[in-house]
Amino acid sequence: MSEPEPTLPRGYYRNWITYVGMALVLAALLSGTSIFLQELLSHPSPYTGILYAFASLVLMTGFALVPIGMLWERRRRRQGRTSALAVFRIDLNNPEHRTVALALLGGFALLVVLVGVGSYKSFHATESVEFCGQLCHSVMNPEWVRYNASPHARVACAECHIGAGADWYVKSKISGLRQVWAVAVGNYDRPIPTPIHDLRPARETCEQCHWRRKFTGYKELVRSYYLSDEDNTRTQMRMLVKIGGEKSTFLKGSGIHYHMLIANKVEYVATDEKRQQMAWVRVTRSDGSVTEYSNADAPLSETERAKFEVRTMDCMDCHNRPAHQFPTAMQSVDDALEAGSIALTLPEIKVQAVQAIDDDYATTAEAMEGIANHLHDYYKREYPEIFERKNADLVRSIKELQKIYRSTVFPEMKASWRSYPSNIGHRDSPGCFRCHNDRMVSDTGETIFTDCTRCHLILAQGESTDNVNVNIETGLPFVHPEDGETIEEYTSCSDCHTGGIELYE
Repeated sequence: MSEPEPTLPRGYYRNWITYVGMALVLAALLSGTSIFLQELLSHPSPYTGILYAFASLVLMTGFALVPIGMLWERRRRRQGRTSALAVFRIDLNNPEHRTVALALLGGFALLVVLVGVGSYKSFHATESVEFCGQLCHSVMNPEWVRYNASPHARVACAECHIGAGADWYVKSKISGLRQVWAVAVGNYDRPIPTPIHDLRPARETCEQCHWRRKFTGYKELVRSYYLSDEDNTRTQMRMLVKIGGEKSTFLKGSGIHYHMLIANKVEYVATDEKRQQMAWVRVTRSDGSVTEYSNADAPLSETERAKFEVRTMDCMDCHNRPAHQFPTAMQSVDDALEAGSIALTLPEIKVQAVQAIDDDYATTAEAMEGIANHLHDYYKREYPEIFERKNADLVRSIKELQKIYRSTVFPEMKASWRSYPSNIGHRDSPGCFRCHNDRMVSDTGETIFTDCTRCHLILAQGESTDNVNVNIETGLPFVHPEDGETIEEYTSCSDCHTGGIELYE
């Protein structure tokens, strides 16, 4: 007569399912411990929680498999079947078995720890700036170069493009798989399209450092420009920019930060992918009043407007190039002349430098040769005495222009200031004037543009701006430095100024 089936699960753990569950539990515990220890010894990552979540999932799976395997084994035995591991016996009292078991257990533990360390390091690698900027070097090289020259060069890419939290990290990596495939097969846009339409809201990234409620007030700026005459005449502009901010009694709800969702809410409809062509704007003020403006040149019907996204303005609508600024050829040459790295002793160097940079080059190598040939041939032909006497200055200036080109223009990716215009200001691209112009009109005939002093005041202008004697409320009118014309009404600067050679053609 056979013995009755034991009521306790004695020996039921002897099956592959339960053993796999136990292995998973051990692996999860060892991995979690190794990750925790690494966090204590190194810089913590906002994405480590994902590793912990994965380890927890493995742990729970292992715990679930243990009783499932035991129930399965219990059922087998009740059916009169032998244990699934009947031939598998480990006797720890046997020295040989004990040695093998300890060796296997130690090897498994070491493997798990190495996998945990590798996973942790992999996560750190994928959030590093080197991974973002250099893994796909030919594609991301423009962004990488400009990032390293930006005010955010010490801010990791992931902090702005992803931010903290597992959800956005996972979204970014899923999107990254598609991008990796596109690079592998060579099927990607040149230049990379902007703006990024699924970018995380600025209030969840930018505002972790840049607090919009912080008092800002005024900011004084002094800019130096060089004219296109033979002497490369220097002229300056000194102004107060009305930044605005909530805590400023005088500027509350006004100034440039009028758009910051503090006292007002600004919404708009753009009819192009780059958000440069504005068709409709709505302003909702703190008192509840609402004003809508439509582009008088191309008004949208209600049906047409419903087809487009109604976007609420945030930081990125103006600060659209916070870490990847592409300065224009005009700006780069002005800055180099001011710094003395391009020789002012060379007549007409301002014009010739801009023309040398802003030519149609197919590759960077071709540009290096073209810049050198342009300046060499021009001064040898037009100023032979200068070419002989100031040759060292010419060589130095050529090297600086080649350096400027390599760091601001990337013909292989078709990336430059033309493909990535800045929305700050309004000289070389529409920028502020996308909305602040005389075409955006309300039902009552009011335009968004009123006068220049809404955003800034000119304190001084000319060869020197050291002496300031001006009414702080009205400032000075803008005098165009090339012709001395006073401009006091709306004028679209970018109709002439593009940052390149068009101004000189």
